[in-house]
Amino acid sequence: MPTFVHTADIHLDSPFSARLSSKKAELRRSEQMETFRQISEKAAGSNLFLISGDLFDSSFASADTLSFLKRCFESMPQTEVIITAGNHDPLNEKSPYKKVDWSDNVHILSTELEFIDFPQWETRIHGISFNEQYENHPLLTPLDIRDDWCNILVVHGEVVADGGTSSYNPIEKSYLENCGVDYVALGHIHKQTPIQRLGGVFYAYPGIPEGRGFDEDGDKGFICGEIEKGSVNAAWQSSCIRKFIHSEIDISSCNDSVEVLEKLRSQLSNTGTENLYKLSLTGRCRRGLVNIPLFEEHLKSIVFYAEIKDNTLPDYSIEQIIADGGVRADFVIEMQKRIDAMDESEKEIGLKALEIGLAALEGSQAEI
Repeated sequence: MPTFVHTADIHLDSPFSARLSSKKAELRRSEQMETFRQISEKAAGSNLFLISGDLFDSSFASADTLSFLKRCFESMPQTEVIITAGNHDPLNEKSPYKKVDWSDNVHILSTELEFIDFPQWETRIHGISFNEQYENHPLLTPLDIRDDWCNILVVHGEVVADGGTSSYNPIEKSYLENCGVDYVALGHIHKQTPIQRLGGVFYAYPGIPEGRGFDEDGDKGFICGEIEKGSVNAAWQSSCIRKFIHSEIDISSCNDSVEVLEKLRSQLSNTGTENLYKLSLTGRCRRGLVNIPLFEEHLKSIVFYAEIKDNTLPDYSIEQIIADGGVRADFVIEMQKRIDAMDESEKEIGLKALEIGLAALEGSQAEI
């Protein structure tokens, strides 16, 4: 009954350059390695370390990263490391996998479907690596199952309905159900799934272990447990150093900018100052209260990263303006006609134009 740790989609050497400063991007790359080190420590206490593709973010891997990985794997000589290359780090002439003389316990699966036997655990591991960035056709064919042993499939790809398509090694559910293995260690989907079952086959995506953007928000981690023929006893564990978090904050009760900042600080202190935030300000407030550059500058000293979007509504009543009559009412009625005729994607612009126009009529200025 072998024990295992299953991870995937680590994406070492990700640029992190879209939002972060160069120093913070460098720190996040270092934190990726620290997260992987912690997962590796867990794996060092297991028989098998299964890495289902995209260990690297691209064909580029820094000398520091390669040295780090080599040392990680050498530090667990009793653990067999099984790696399959994914769409970000395909196994070809440019592959970072070919730039290191790996220790004997590291097995990088080839671009031809193969298996490796571990008689000490009566376990056969099957798998195949990507050769190119896109694999539009299924890489998997019938497996050479050893019926009296435990069988594991390690593969990067996208599970699809029967007849479904994908540019990343489509794996039909009927194939999973009938492939004959006990556990399919999947990679490619960055959101973790529970361990699922089709027929007698268990399968799961562990998800990315350290989020890289707000499309990879929330907690991240890996899977560990034990497996025997016909049974998998495993659980998902958290691993990430920082989380990407979306949060809405209603500032209707705030009377001034200092009070808004107090509310922001209170919210962030409750959810962790080490995280990265995309904050949406909501509610109704007076015109000019929201000052995004000011708020973001204040938060720089409080959290690792925060960006703020103003989704508040003005505290005036459209109905009351129309009821009062006059130039403002005429303007609102005309603008409402135009906004109603707009596509949904344009309505936000129309509402902002309405707000700016009303501010001009009142002799003030709306935030653009």
